[in-house]
Amino acid sequence: MKDLDDILRARARTPGPYVMATVVAVAGSAYRRPGARMLMAESGWLAGGVSGGCLEGDIVRKAFFWTAQGPHLLRYDSTGEGADDEGGLSFALGCNGVVDVLLERWEPGPVEPLAFAEEARRQEKRAVVATVYRGPAHAVGARLLLREDGVEASTLSGLLREAVHAAAGEALAQGRTWSGPCGGADVLVEVVEPPAPVVLFGGGFDVVPMSAQAAGLGFHVTVVADKPLDTLRRRFPRAHAVVAAKASEVLDKVPLTPRTLAVLMTHSLPQDRLLLPQLLARPLRYLGVLGPRSRTEKLLAGLPFTPTPAQLGTLHAPVGLDVGAEGADEVALSIAAELRAVLSGREGGKLRERQAPIHAPAPPLARRLA
Repeated sequence: MKDLDDILRARARTPGPYVMATVVAVAGSAYRRPGARMLMAESGWLAGGVSGGCLEGDIVRKAFFWTAQGPHLLRYDSTGEGADDEGGLSFALGCNGVVDVLLERWEPGPVEPLAFAEEARRQEKRAVVATVYRGPAHAVGARLLLREDGVEASTLSGLLREAVHAAAGEALAQGRTWSGPCGGADVLVEVVEPPAPVVLFGGGFDVVPMSAQAAGLGFHVTVVADKPLDTLRRRFPRAHAVVAAKASEVLDKVPLTPRTLAVLMTHSLPQDRLLLPQLLARPLRYLGVLGPRSRTEKLLAGLPFTPTPAQLGTLHAPVGLDVGAEGADEVALSIAAELRAVLSGREGGKLRERQAPIHAPAPPLARRLA
């Protein structure tokens, strides 16, 4: 989420021309996955990244030379087996993988994926950017852009367009980015999600680092509290929106959707008694409640209805991951980590105890519940 926001901001404040580097395929282990991007101007790096810092320097130095004649596909091989027959570059790195990076001169036009992605995110729509990175020379760099409301643009044609269009529609339905063979070419089919909305209920000092942490990770942050609007704006400069509202006014003033991740941080039992039933009754993606388990059990016991298993399934109380957090900054870290895990359909456990590869997709059920 954050990389795309940073790239969009960098493009708006820096004149072109630009080169965009995009990770389009990975074999084995790598720091970044397909869809990771880096934007460069002739003056150098602007935003984003395609690795943990291993490849960026080489790409920045040569990007404009490599793209003088059109899109250029680079292969970086850190397996120790040397360059392959595609002219891959051998790097003595620790990832032990092969990374394909597509370099393109970035020009404005009717099929400009950054503008398309930006508009989709502004409208809170999921979109797909499908890019041909290997295949017929005339097709490399060609694209199909598709939004979930049917808006589409493309520079593809014929059977390849039909195949990529079908793949893009399936990716939209599944919410899954992938790369590989499609219609006689190799294509990156990338799902672009709108920023996940996080709504923080509470105006205390511990909401400040929580707001900053979530905004820094690319969430769209709204802070809701029964305080003067000017006070909220001064206290929460990193929030994208602040709402001055009493607990009884929340449903009228705060947009809550099935994508919303909400966190109760009011430190007020009377307020939470009013807020919790309203939030449980909405089909939220996540509902966290700050405080000990006994406090939440007391709130649940006083509900005017019996919550369903589905409603209780979205409830995270005590909120956050068990990292031994003390103090507002560490609590914010704990909560933000759980929000990230929920988006990924992960449990938030230790990676050393994970049997699957680090970047392997979550099981379908976990993704659906997330």
